[in-house]
Amino acid sequence: MLPNATLQQRRAHFALQRIRALADEWKDELKKQKEFNSYASAMPFMIHANGLGQTAAFYRRKGPDHTYYRLYKLLGDWLSQTDQPFSGKTDLLEGVTQSDMDTYLAAQTEAMLFLDWVKKLASAFLAREEEASV
Repeated sequence: MLPNATLQQRRAHFALQRIRALADEWKDELKKQKEFNSYASAMPFMIHANGLGQTAAFYRRKGPDHTYYRLYKLLGDWLSQTDQPFSGKTDLLEGVTQSDMDTYLAAQTEAMLFLDWVKKLASAFLAREEEASV
């Protein structure tokens, strides 16, 4: 990553690294790839309709072995980066519950912008529902 990269480039780079890692990890698990793609597409709407906190709790509830959790963790890892709204927080829900309203709203906006890259890159690198079933 270039030291003078724009925020948009940083979002794309972070998402690309994580999506490629998932593609490698799940190379033989098309079901997980398709689930991740589907959940990544749904997450921005859920945030818009229900808010970041409710959506985070929903995605977190399945536990660390579920595909929902991988999206929860990805978003939390991004929002806790330096210069991000939840910088220094160890967990997405920690950021949600321990931040003031301005920080929460900034995180919600940033989540939507970041998830746009996640959706695009997941669609490019992971299997999608419309592809042949396994």
